[in-house]
Amino acid sequence: MAVSPGMLPVISVLLLAMLSGILLMPSRAYATSIALDPVSGQSGTQITLTGDGFIGKMATIYWDDKKIAQNVPISKSGQINYQFEVPPASRGSHTVKVTDDSNWSNITASSNFSVSPSIISEPPWGKINTRIFMFGYGFAPNEGGIKFTWDGKPLSKSPIQADKLGAWSMQFDVPTAPKGEYIINASGDSTAPGEVTALKFTVSPFCKSTPASGPVGTKITITGVGFRPGEDGLTFTWDGPIIDTNVVAQPNGTFSFVITVPPSVKGRHILGIYGSSFTPIGIVPDLEFEVTPGIRLKPSGVINSRDLRIDGSGFNADEIIAIKYDTLSTDATATTDAKGNFGLTMKAPSRPGKEHTVEAAGNKGGVAQASYTSGSLPPPSIQLLSPGPGATLYIYNSVLDAMAGMLKSPGSLFGIGPTPQQGGADTSLAVMTWSADAVQPGLKYSLQISKMPDFTGMAVQKDNVSGASFNLLQSMLPAAGTYYWRVRAVNDAGDIGPWSNSWKFDSSAASPLVLAIIFTIIVLLLAIIIFGIIALVSRSRYS
Repeated sequence: MAVSPGMLPVISVLLLAMLSGILLMPSRAYATSIALDPVSGQSGTQITLTGDGFIGKMATIYWDDKKIAQNVPISKSGQINYQFEVPPASRGSHTVKVTDDSNWSNITASSNFSVSPSIISEPPWGKINTRIFMFGYGFAPNEGGIKFTWDGKPLSKSPIQADKLGAWSMQFDVPTAPKGEYIINASGDSTAPGEVTALKFTVSPFCKSTPASGPVGTKITITGVGFRPGEDGLTFTWDGPIIDTNVVAQPNGTFSFVITVPPSVKGRHILGIYGSSFTPIGIVPDLEFEVTPGIRLKPSGVINSRDLRIDGSGFNADEIIAIKYDTLSTDATATTDAKGNFGLTMKAPSRPGKEHTVEAAGNKGGVAQASYTSGSLPPPSIQLLSPGPGATLYIYNSVLDAMAGMLKSPGSLFGIGPTPQQGGADTSLAVMTWSADAVQPGLKYSLQISKMPDFTGMAVQKDNVSGASFNLLQSMLPAAGTYYWRVRAVNDAGDIGPWSNSWKFDSSAASPLVLAIIFTIIVLLLAIIIFGIIALVSRSRYS
């Protein structure tokens, strides 16, 4: 399309504006970085590399400017995550660098990794006089004077020298030594023995076990090296008798097998291992295991039952066992059999809480503890029944009682004096009742009566109340007045329930009717006395 001469100035202005916008546009800043985890280790260490701020699609990773990985994917958000092993390298600091394929010179990040010396053997075990190959990595470049020790004693080999990457190799024959594990270490002109992680070498055939002690029933993991490849018929004995057999070794002559400690008395026991005709009895050193006493607790499955089954093992033979419950001695006892076992069922004492500890102690030194959670239901919330809220309890329920009480304590009828017992006996003021729980019939209850609504002072405190009622006697209340009462439950295990709501009641000398009758009687008596006196006076005047 032809452009008219009049349009040229307009187009020029637009092009100039676009060019200015591009030139003035702020350049994007990329905060490119990488991190290594870990940041130090030996040759062969697995490193996780993470990075951020890249803009390309693929990354290349370098170790000291030597390419070790390429075409590593970069996420759309510019992140990288990659794992690699530390290549053979001399001791000291080395640079890991990452670049992407964006061709931007500033999209590069680096971090440092510190290499430490290490040694390995191939194989890691062998019989006497077996030829072993040793390899070293991470020593100083071209380091000389490298020597070896076997359990701290020098091996009879001439010093060797590392290459420019700090690597070296040598070979030696396994020296004459009892079967077992030995420590090999290395040092050089610039590498002290303590800088090298010591190597554990096994003169085979040899076995190890873990743990070294525990109660009857403990699972023991036994590992072995130096057996014939695929050797079958591996057999395990406990103090002589066979406890397992027909285990097969791996193609490399190793095995791992788990046995269970059989019923045994307390103390040291011998675990033997042998194979087929290639590894007969007596070739592999025996292992030792220390049996310790142990107990197993099994509470009854019945709700709120206190029956507790205790089974013990690993004690001494014919040992007399005493039982403690939460550090309290009990009457429960037992005697172990010839293999240190015992069993008994006891009634667990009532103790607060659900977690309890049982201790079994024998007269020959065997002691074991175990804990369990009781199966008791929590005590229920209590509902008060009677006397109801706002009730009034009368100390004198009849005119005769009131008259007798007034004669003994005149002020008691008006609430200003102590309440005397009737006829020398403490009579009932009220039977206080509350809800019972049919699911937990063995509950005990605590009852409190106070003149204060917050129960800061107790007029009556009664614990271990059996049943859902309490007979409140006249003598239990100090005087007439307003009182508050509440109840809570305690189960057979000693667990304490919440307090019920508190109800108020009033204690009064007598009902208004009784008081009216007594007042009428008193008035009549006074009238009779007055009229009698008047009559006597009148008679004496006219006589």
